[in-house]
Amino acid sequence: MSRARVDALRSLPVRLLSRLARGDLWDFSSMRMKRLASRFAGLFATLIGTANAIAEPAVSAAYSQEQTTYQTKGAPFDSRELRRWAGASYWEQKIGEAFEMGFDPRMQANAEERDAVLATVWQVKPETVNAETKIVAIIPKRPAKPRSTDLAYQIVFIPRMSARDKDRVETRFIAEGLSAKPAVATAAGAIPRLPSTYAYAGFPQNNNIVSYWAGHPGELRSILAWIAASPNPGFDQILTTGPAEGAAGRQASFLVAGTKVPSGPILTLRIAFLSDTAPVSAGVPAGYDARDFADLQIEKAQNQTAEQSRLGDITGLAGLAAEEHLPAKFMILQYFGNGTRDAEIDAIVPIPNVEKRVLLTIRFGPNNSVSIQRIGEDRKGSTLERPGELRRVNGFSANSGDAAALMAWLKRRYPGVKPRGTTVAELENSVTAEIQTRSGTPSWFRENYGIEILAPSEAQSQLARLFQYSAQQLTGLQEFTPNELQMLEVTLERMSDQLAAKFKGLRIARQKIAVELIGVTATKFAINNRLEAGLALLRGNDRMVIVFDSSNMNSDALFIGGSGVGGQPEIAGETFVTFAHELGHVVAATPGLKDSFQALVKAKKIRPVTWYAASKPADEFFPEAFTLYIGDPEWLRANRPDLFRWFETIASGEQRTGMR
Repeated sequence: MSRARVDALRSLPVRLLSRLARGDLWDFSSMRMKRLASRFAGLFATLIGTANAIAEPAVSAAYSQEQTTYQTKGAPFDSRELRRWAGASYWEQKIGEAFEMGFDPRMQANAEERDAVLATVWQVKPETVNAETKIVAIIPKRPAKPRSTDLAYQIVFIPRMSARDKDRVETRFIAEGLSAKPAVATAAGAIPRLPSTYAYAGFPQNNNIVSYWAGHPGELRSILAWIAASPNPGFDQILTTGPAEGAAGRQASFLVAGTKVPSGPILTLRIAFLSDTAPVSAGVPAGYDARDFADLQIEKAQNQTAEQSRLGDITGLAGLAAEEHLPAKFMILQYFGNGTRDAEIDAIVPIPNVEKRVLLTIRFGPNNSVSIQRIGEDRKGSTLERPGELRRVNGFSANSGDAAALMAWLKRRYPGVKPRGTTVAELENSVTAEIQTRSGTPSWFRENYGIEILAPSEAQSQLARLFQYSAQQLTGLQEFTPNELQMLEVTLERMSDQLAAKFKGLRIARQKIAVELIGVTATKFAINNRLEAGLALLRGNDRMVIVFDSSNMNSDALFIGGSGVGGQPEIAGETFVTFAHELGHVVAATPGLKDSFQALVKAKKIRPVTWYAASKPADEFFPEAFTLYIGDPEWLRANRPDLFRWFETIASGEQRTGMR
């Protein structure tokens, strides 16, 4: 994110080496970037002889480990991988991991029926498959699916051929609707003769029907008696033969279809042997058709043996739209798989096939439990932030009781603005219009904050003169875009009058890429540090902030903020974080302030708020906490209340040089 002081430039290679070696920014998710990071790390270690500086700085054992952190590492969102997940059936994948599969083609034409049948397969599967097992499963019509019907499928489990193979399962459609409701056949009544020829299938011993009837004559008599008793000339029915329900003895199931003369002979007949047991009526589990591939991956993570690797319960999904469930679960697994624990993530989640992205706060808590809060949504390709407006400026509410009070405050807060109107509403509207019109220009910050937005030529001159930048480091200086300057205004709007006043005389420059000098001799070479988002240079009374292209590195992955007043999201993107962090370094340079902050941290055993704060607490804890104080104050209030109260005192203008 940043470096704190220009007088620490000699140690920049060490810090760059540490960050490259850790690969802790999400751009390193690709193998190419990981290999590149590894090569750079080795090169730097050779050049400057600081291999021991690669190790991740340890967090002091004095910190309370119960405190959660705020995640600032974005996880990769691979839309192609998500599309693959979306096209994968939960039940096909789940069963496919345990069995070789052979499914009836009918199932592929109807995803709901497929899931109902496969969910039933999972329910009726035997613990071990020692011999071929045939089960007739009756799947009732699903009440929530008006177009569904009663179904009958034969499910066949076949033992594996060798230890290297899987057992096999096959599903075969039998009947639907009324035909799928089994009837019990008994030998009572007249027994008609079999027709001279009839079709049969599925009988044991390679379909040896003669042998089967010889061994089970009672089953044949029961089938024929049922046909004789049927009042219809056509029949198509699943039949169960054997003892009455609850009685002991063999039962068998058949599919019997054909025609007959009423009260006369059987004309045509087809008999299929289904199972040597009675049909099983299987109600599908709740939510069978709502499960997706992410649910399967979540189940695996929740069944891990190692406690630290075991994902806990997930709550909050019910508050999301149906199309948001899979992407949300995908992101949870991405962060958890990347090692996120005891942390809160404000994640931007694109929704496939629609032009929107959903903003989710994902919290990993005790026992790796996860809760999800939907903050809002916006369109793909848009910026998250609303343009600056007076109503959101820190101090407006306290000074908008009447027009006179508001006018007096505006003269202090925005001395370069000429409010128009005689009522609070008129004054508010006129100033908001001016903010949105002029805050994309350098003159806005000079006139209202005393901040100089440097043109490239000015930045080049002052970096060389005030901070001894070499010619190699002065490449790529450029103008801020209006949108970037408007983000600076949004950042400053979150600050109190007292905090905003601390930046008078500050210079801010824009550069494409940070350029760092490598080497320990007079001959040094320059290297582009594409990971640097911003830099605060502080020497005596000279203060400058530089913002680089990488300030947008996580702009598609993360936001900062939450629900504001009235449910309207108070959020901002990555550039806000960079501005806030670097301005935090400027605030930290206030005499006595950092000492007071560190005294509080030590006395209260306060854990760093982010991984970056923990990597170098002496320099980075303060600006990271400051960023959260203005960007997500509710997080800081809830998770570091002592820090929140401390910053509230600073923001009110009361200088604290001690801790209480």
